[in-house]
Amino acid sequence: MHFLLSALLVSTLAAAVVSAPTPATNTTDGDVSISSLGSNILYHWEVSHLPTSVSQLQGPLHLAGSIDADSNFAIVSDPISKQSSNSDRVLRTLYPAHSYSGSKDKHSSFISTPLPKEAFSGPKSRFIRLEYLMLFQPGFEWIRGGKLPGILLGTEQGCNAGCSGGGSAERCFSTRMMWRPQGYGELYLHASKSVYFPREKVASCKRSLDRRSLEALLKLEQQRIDALHIPEYDDEPEQGLGLDESFQKRAINPEHEACLKGLRIKTSPGSLNMCNPNYGISIGRGGAFKFQSGKWHNVTQIVRVNSKGDAVRDGYLAVYLDSQPVIQVQDLILLRRGYDEVQDPASRQVKFMFSSFLGGHDKSYQTPKDQWIAWKGFKMSTSLENIWE
Repeated sequence: MHFLLSALLVSTLAAAVVSAPTPATNTTDGDVSISSLGSNILYHWEVSHLPTSVSQLQGPLHLAGSIDADSNFAIVSDPISKQSSNSDRVLRTLYPAHSYSGSKDKHSSFISTPLPKEAFSGPKSRFIRLEYLMLFQPGFEWIRGGKLPGILLGTEQGCNAGCSGGGSAERCFSTRMMWRPQGYGELYLHASKSVYFPREKVASCKRSLDRRSLEALLKLEQQRIDALHIPEYDDEPEQGLGLDESFQKRAINPEHEACLKGLRIKTSPGSLNMCNPNYGISIGRGGAFKFQSGKWHNVTQIVRVNSKGDAVRDGYLAVYLDSQPVIQVQDLILLRRGYDEVQDPASRQVKFMFSSFLGGHDKSYQTPKDQWIAWKGFKMSTSLENIWE
């Protein structure tokens, strides 16, 4: 494996290590079921049958507001299924020709709060499991990459407090992912900048964001936050990832390599981990984490927030692609002050952060033609124990 940090404990995930089975449930679409396994109370939400129109998504997805009628979302039949039934309806996101994060095109994003606060409460931090199915259009052109959904927990309210695109992430974290050239995937983690990049100066606060909605804060990432460009280290060699030594030296800045120290990381052979104080931490880029166009993929995340206290290192995060483990990180600090339902009620606000667009910040990410991705099978669960491994 090609990791540069000797202090980082990295090993290969064996194919037979773990799987991520779905808990049994009898929910109707968009409802939350509550069940018990001994003293362990399980909460589960899922949407297995999508409605007939985008305007009807607000209920089952538990959205704070409706999705704009002129958004790039649409409900369509499964584009590769030979059957025709209600269960074959999918959510499609369109990426118009020449669009990227900095273009004026509408991007596909929403914030969902599918589980009640009770689903993430009690004296101990609970495990959170997010799952969805996704299909890249047959012949999808990967370009330089784009964003994929993940978990958002905590509050982004406050000056420069966001969990994306340069925010301080002091009271929140996000576990979105990205696709990269040739269909490679990665975890795109935003967590406390003061923990992972302690040498970074706090950005000056030009205006307060206290009254902005989560959707408004999310849109900040779709624009340039500063005129100054900080390289994203996205210039992968054409022959694949993890093969270019000079690229590795550029990707891990010695000044920021401390962001990975103390973490126990398992990824697949040939993958890379990288630190960037403005754009977050890239984990497990490449290797076996690779998407194919024209095929339904199951994407699953399992996350446990670190315990109450100042930067307690007992957080956990795992990513599965088609039930195979591609990333596992232990000893994480996801919230600087940890899970504290009494002093910080925001640490109980678990959200599904759906945010997908091409980019990257510049035109080198733009798609040359209209393209789409299809989605279905949205699920989220919480449990005191990690029952899915």
